Amino acid sequence: MRKHIKLPGPELSQLKEVDIELDMSGRHYAQLACSQGQIAEDVALSILKDLLEQDANKLTIAELRYLFMLVKINAMDNSYIVKVKCTHTKKDGKPCNHVTEYKVNLSDADLNRPPKNYKVPEIDFVIDDKTQKKFKVMPPTMDMESALLNWFVVEKGHTFDEIENDKEVSLEFTFIRGLLHLIDKEGNRLITKTEQFEKCNGYFDINKYQTIRNLYAAMNEVDGFGVQSDKSYEFTCKECGGKLSFQLPLLNGLVD
Repeated sequence: MRKHIKLPGPELSQLKEVDIELDMSGRHYAQLACSQGQIAEDVALSILKDLLEQDANKLTIAELRYLFMLVKINAMDNSYIVKVKCTHTKKDGKPCNHVTEYKVNLSDADLNRPPKNYKVPEIDFVIDDKTQKKFKVMPPTMDMESALLNWFVVEKGHTFDEIENDKEVSLEFTFIRGLLHLIDKEGNRLITKTEQFEKCNGYFDINKYQTIRNLYAAMNEVDGFGVQSDKSYEFTCKECGGKLSFQLPLLNGLVD
């Protein structure tokens, strides 16, 4: 089934609208079955390259997750069962441990859209000793996201765990990824190719502390739109009456 879709945040999008085939082939199911240990977004991107008429590399991460959610809903069962074990203590002092089955739907995932007439954040950023420019802060496209991750893993030899948990490595990765968000008034991105990554840390030295804080704040704002992974469900245990909650694990299980 082919569908024309307006992306949920056109103000923050390069493509804005896409034409997508929602039916995955058997080959795509094989890719999902063999995806253990791979980055979920890379697997989803590989499949969307086949399903989109437009260049999937120009999607943002938020758009990739949104479109792949639609593919999953179309190709797989929209609903599934989450089992939640009660952690409360019963009146007799014994742990409850009652297991409740809760049905959730992928289509229930919250989609956080930019507000009407949303204004893309802008910051002033120093690019050399003599030049300061005003930049819009826009989510980077998947080709640059992938290039940055590949550079850290292949060129610099870091593991995914280091990128996520090592403070120094994580800081460098986050800062360079922040720079990927910067677009000047002519529509040119500050960082456009892998060869520039090596020199990115120099921007730390020539920009003030508040400028870096402004960059991170704007980056968090624009990256916060899209499919949300933290929708909470609350219910009461039928065994002991205790209040329970869980979160919809949509993005953590993107290709499951």
